[in-house]
Amino acid sequence: MIGRVFDDRYEVIRTLGSGGMADVYLANDRLLGRQVALKILSSRYATDEQFVERFRREASSAAGLNHPNIVQIYDRGEAEGTYYIAMEYLEGRSLKEIIVKYAPLAQDLVLSIATQILEALRFAHRRDVIHRDIKPQNIIVDNEGRVKVTDFGIARAGSVATMTEAGSILGTAHYLSPEQAQGRPVEAASDLYSLGVVMYEMLTGRLPFDGDNPVSIAMQHAHEHPPSPRNVVPDLPDNLEAVILRSLGKRPIERYLTAQAMLDDLERVQRGEPISIPAPYMEEATQVMTPVAVAAAAGAGEGPGLQPTQIRRRSADDPDIAPEPYFDEPPRRQSVWPWVLVIVLILALGGAAYAIFSNWGAGETEFGVVPSVVGLARADAEKKIKEAGFKPEYKGEEESSDHTAGEVLRQSPKAGIDLKKGETVEFWVSSGENKIPVPDLVGLSEADAAAKLASLGLERDTQREATADEEKVGTVLRQEPPEGEYVNEGHMVTIWVGEASEVVVVPLLIGMPEDQAIAMLLGMDLVPEPRTVESQLPGGTVVNQNPMEKTPVTRGSKVVIEISNAPEPTTVRVPPVADMGYTLSEARRILSEYSLRARVVEYPTAEYQPGIVLMQDPAFGDEVQKNSVVELWVSTEETTTTTTSTTTTTEPPTVSTEPPTTEPATTTIVTEF
Repeated sequence: MIGRVFDDRYEVIRTLGSGGMADVYLANDRLLGRQVALKILSSRYATDEQFVERFRREASSAAGLNHPNIVQIYDRGEAEGTYYIAMEYLEGRSLKEIIVKYAPLAQDLVLSIATQILEALRFAHRRDVIHRDIKPQNIIVDNEGRVKVTDFGIARAGSVATMTEAGSILGTAHYLSPEQAQGRPVEAASDLYSLGVVMYEMLTGRLPFDGDNPVSIAMQHAHEHPPSPRNVVPDLPDNLEAVILRSLGKRPIERYLTAQAMLDDLERVQRGEPISIPAPYMEEATQVMTPVAVAAAAGAGEGPGLQPTQIRRRSADDPDIAPEPYFDEPPRRQSVWPWVLVIVLILALGGAAYAIFSNWGAGETEFGVVPSVVGLARADAEKKIKEAGFKPEYKGEEESSDHTAGEVLRQSPKAGIDLKKGETVEFWVSSGENKIPVPDLVGLSEADAAAKLASLGLERDTQREATADEEKVGTVLRQEPPEGEYVNEGHMVTIWVGEASEVVVVPLLIGMPEDQAIAMLLGMDLVPEPRTVESQLPGGTVVNQNPMEKTPVTRGSKVVIEISNAPEPTTVRVPPVADMGYTLSEARRILSEYSLRARVVEYPTAEYQPGIVLMQDPAFGDEVQKNSVVELWVSTEETTTTTTSTTTTTEPPTVSTEPPTTEPATTTIVTEF
């Protein structure tokens, strides 16, 4: 593919990586003159309807989500007998890489990352799109500290049939919500649960639930409370712990129901205000998984109504613990009947215990089923909600072409959800089709924004706002009312247009190496002022800054960065370089960043192009002394002679005739992708 022009438009520059489902290349878009990440479905899956449907769904789910914290889809199509997506190319690294290298992360950094993820989820959820696979591998942090959510490959609009059917679970075991683990329909609260797991991992460096296999992990998500993060981080503020524990509630109603609600609480944390956890978030009855749900979680073999699960066992090179910002893994089938038998026995015992304890706790917390009020008049809806034992709350009117004026057009929570009696059920009433939706004007030129408003019969009020981003000068920075709000004809829409300024915005520096932070500040015409402080973070890491991120300052201002003086660690964790599509030179560069050396074992094969790293020893995640040697099995053209060379990242290889102690270079190595 390198050097080819794909679909008469995309000139392929180099390989970014390969996953089981697709290959990703850095390409130049000849039509628009920009670099893109070109994701091409592997040819062996191009005729598989399941993979093609997932691939198309990723494109369609993300294509309509234009937000600063979501990786943008530029183009999608079919060419040369397969399917492709052209998306935004980001220079950065996955959040998983950052966690593996730096966790536990500073609390300010965790709050910043979580806030940006929530901004992306709020935007997607308001458009009825649930991500369903929030995990660090799908979060990218670019070189300027901006966070972007990627991989909407299993996302689905919340208004259509759920993707989680009997016997089929999509997602990653360590980050599954309880309802995903049990094969139940999911809503926005499922993504917020997964984000809670990610925050827990960022703050502690550990996962709340872990196990030897996906089944045990899924069972823990469904039935067990997570250990307190303060067991690992004793100085964790009470209010931050409260946010994490609430997001990890077993029932969706016990969590945050919207990303906005979770954002509000994180803002309270930043202000130092207390956060309370209502009783149900801490004391819910254990839910027993049904046999169908167990089969789904266990990945039982094919049978009536059952499909093979897409949860995979964890291994040394599992994507659950390796960065994969652009890639998907194909589902694998595993023989798990022994697990099913064990779990059925557990359920038999657990069912009896559940019945006993349910009777003991009867009357303490009463739940009911939320009724459907969509299509009813406001008065009838309020009456029906009260009769079911809940509190009705009218949230206002929204324009609708499907419901006549005065009819309820939507409700939250949705009908059929288990909800504690006395809780609130919100509903919105249709205003008919008399109002105009405010368009999205952010990013448009002033002239284009004015023309769009005039075409809709809306008035315009233009304000000026200084911006340090030269690309945004002359474009709309923000608007009021926001996109999507319904207003009457002739309504005044205020836009703020960017104008050049000597003011720049301080970037996020916490967690960066000192040299990288200094280089970034100098590039912004700011003066770095490093100061050494005691810290548990690795030596040479920025632990604090003043002014904080997003603070506007004039060019030439000083920015104080506090650098950890902790001694340089003598050990490192081995990074993933095998089975990632890396060339030998790329693998050497990565190892050198971790103060490791490479020993190359040539592996003659016709299955891979020469120069690709196929295996490594020690494995990813193993802790070794700095300057240790990592053996790399590298593909070469088929020959009758096997050679082994030892190199450092800076010296040329030296030839050795000793075979590797683990796998002979002439033996076929089977690697699962």
